[in-house]
Amino acid sequence: MKVQRNRKEYFYIIIVSCILFFLFACKHISYTDAKSKKVIVLLSGSEEDMSWNKANIDGIKSYNAKNDQRIEYIENIAEKDFERKVLQCADQGYGLIIGAGAQFNDVIEATAPQYKNTLFCIINGSTFNQKNIVSVQIKEEEAAYIASCIAGKLTKTGVFANIAGFPNEPMKKMLDIYEKNAVRIARERGLGQAHCLRAYTNSWDNIDLGYKITEQVLEENADIVLVYANKVWQGSLKALQEEPGKASMIGIATNQCSIDENIVLASVIFDFDKVYTWIMGEYKNGHLGKQRVYPLGMSQDLFHVQFSKKIQGQVIEEINAAQKDLKAGRINLGKE
Repeated sequence: MKVQRNRKEYFYIIIVSCILFFLFACKHISYTDAKSKKVIVLLSGSEEDMSWNKANIDGIKSYNAKNDQRIEYIENIAEKDFERKVLQCADQGYGLIIGAGAQFNDVIEATAPQYKNTLFCIINGSTFNQKNIVSVQIKEEEAAYIASCIAGKLTKTGVFANIAGFPNEPMKKMLDIYEKNAVRIARERGLGQAHCLRAYTNSWDNIDLGYKITEQVLEENADIVLVYANKVWQGSLKALQEEPGKASMIGIATNQCSIDENIVLASVIFDFDKVYTWIMGEYKNGHLGKQRVYPLGMSQDLFHVQFSKKIQGQVIEEINAAQKDLKAGRINLGKE
């Protein structure tokens, strides 16, 4: 009897050991596969826009400089070529295909079911039902809040002009928060007629339209301009440069102060090195794809402010305090 019991115990030990080995091996294989598979980012613009696309490319380059597994990228993809490029990358065996922006939503949603072994990620994408599509959502409303604190404290006329690319839901939410808080701060400073002007270009690269819209808002006494429409902002900058002293800009996504700090008083910078480091870390560990949406923001130190030399003292202290409050969760943006 004792011999039989020992044999049974030995048999159970072997079975359990085999199961544990199998589970470990599967996990290890998944991790190794993720590390060995190619990763690529698709961008609709280039780093020349000094905005969204440059922020992404800077982040990719910074990540690649520090890691063995490189992230490839293709820039300046025209909308008519979105589907062709996505299909091409999927056919070439990329394990993770990242669309940098909501503009890739439709084509990836249509393509993903054909490539069930490929993981697709859309930065600022919508919520999808397909298991192989995830959305990493940059909490741009937090960046908007920081920018609005700067704008509200610096305006002299109380008129804010906002020029955006497309009226998608994340963009509207971002601008709603920016406008409401900027106006609130300006009115608390005694500018009782403070208000905002908003325009959509329905384009990411129409520089001439950015110039024309800026000319119009200057006629309506706007003195703080924020442009979140990629390359379009260059047209706005040109219009402001031609009328020095009339209005200033708040930069968004990259350090636009570096282009002209006489016009761009401060920039809210998106640190995409942290975004891509997070994405790749989750992907390599097999965690990316376990949920559909991943929000990233101040909790990951994603945003920071670059001030021009014109901004000093109390304003900087107040903006730094606002960022700390935002990170600590002391600010409810739903009520701003």
